[in-house]
Amino acid sequence: MFVLLLMTLSDDEQSRVRILWQDNGSALVRYARKELGPSVSQAADEAEDIVSEAFAQLMTHYERYGSRTEAQMKGLLFRIVRNLCMDAHRRRKKVSVISSDAEFIPDEEKDSFALIMDPSPEDLLISEENIRRMKAIFRSLSPALREVLEMKLNEEMTDGEIAKELHITKHIVQQRLARARKAVRIKWEAEEHE
Repeated sequence: MFVLLLMTLSDDEQSRVRILWQDNGSALVRYARKELGPSVSQAADEAEDIVSEAFAQLMTHYERYGSRTEAQMKGLLFRIVRNLCMDAHRRRKKVSVISSDAEFIPDEEKDSFALIMDPSPEDLLISEENIRRMKAIFRSLSPALREVLEMKLNEEMTDGEIAKELHITKHIVQQRLARARKAVRIKWEAEEHE
């Protein structure tokens, strides 16, 4: 999902997110580990997952945050990480309540509770539901927008190569890519709020 979200951004925006990742990723992971506390046995993995989620949120809402300076973006990422760590603490409290009540859960139902209480990092970050949603959003684009976006993402063609292939100007390709990315972003956000 991370790569799909990254590809919805323009080349300049992608470059900026990559630089933010390179410059701040390690510090954000250290901060998340500190916020999660030493008592969490899986804090290292969870911290990395939280930082990935923070960047996913940044990319999902890039249109809103993209005009900020690098220092403001860094601050925003630290706030998102802090909030995600607080959410993780809240989830753990709920899980501990469920765990303390586990003796009252019939044996045949304990397996389903184990799945809820101990999801893998892959389950938390990349779910088939999110991939299905993204594919549905791509399919909902107009044929012209979908075509240029697929050529850019799937075939990794440059704007010039797409223009030549479709017999249109490079400027039109860039316009369609911008419209497609904006449509994907808007539809993704709309589905998140449903």
